[in-house]
Amino acid sequence: MVYVRTTGRALVNIHSANAEGAVGNYMALSKMFIVRRMEGGYDVSEEPVISGNMIKHWHAVATTELLKSWGYDKKICDNCKRHVMYRSILNKNKEFEYIEACAIEDLHGFLDTQTNVRRESIVKFSFMIPVEEQRSEYSSITHNRVFVDEEGKIPKEEQAMMVMKREHASGIYGFLCSMDLALAGVSLANPNEKLPPDERKIRTKAAIAALADMLSSHFGAAQARALPIIKMIEFIGVASKKPIPNIVHGFFMDYAEETASIIKTSIEQGLVKNDEIIVVTVGEKPKAILKGANIVIHDVKTVSEAIAKLMEASDKWL
Repeated sequence: MVYVRTTGRALVNIHSANAEGAVGNYMALSKMFIVRRMEGGYDVSEEPVISGNMIKHWHAVATTELLKSWGYDKKICDNCKRHVMYRSILNKNKEFEYIEACAIEDLHGFLDTQTNVRRESIVKFSFMIPVEEQRSEYSSITHNRVFVDEEGKIPKEEQAMMVMKREHASGIYGFLCSMDLALAGVSLANPNEKLPPDERKIRTKAAIAALADMLSSHFGAAQARALPIIKMIEFIGVASKKPIPNIVHGFFMDYAEETASIIKTSIEQGLVKNDEIIVVTVGEKPKAILKGANIVIHDVKTVSEAIAKLMEASDKWL
């Protein structure tokens, strides 16, 4: 059994990862109201955000491609192979039959509108939002779209050079992910129905490994021309043999302190033993805070190294 919780912060420059669609020739970013704690009260501002749905989709894509590269493509349905997820068309009779047929529907959940069979996702993402201490700024960039006629020539009319604008944003974004991978390959409707351990292990490893791909900029819209310029600056990863509460979103300025408290309390209250939990950090602030709370951590330099440590735990406990 393994439960994975990750949180942290990423510096993201010039992204157009989530857009609302075009109005005329203008493509606006997705924005939401962000509430921040201020001295003497609270402040609300509207800023660019990256939805959990967007991040979840690209995690599912990364998981799919990993499993395919590992020769596990026979256990991925045709829709998920094409990166069309969440609405199943397998028309099976019960949840476990979908789990057997498709690793992505097992991990990321599904709804079959024909049979009304569904599965809750065991992989969950929050929105990526600008951190509490600092706003994300955005502006539009003007692009030209060239029009050609049937002969492939650029006509002299005004329409030959169509102007369009697209918003892009830069900021420091917090994130949060929770994965109950102890339930990979296990029917939620009937937990006695489960896949063999080797199949559950490969699905779990792929779900954890896919985090590295996603957090190295492979997410969001407009990747062909605006691949997010991203660097993880702080990261806390927790793998536990038994379930623990979700840790705290990287949005909050004191997320590392609060996360340290959750981990320490989980151990002290017997939710998980010291040898049943692995904590990995990237960045000086998380390292100092968790060590100050007397929590044993694996301090690594990169998120890829941190995720490798979480994968080792999954191999050990599944």
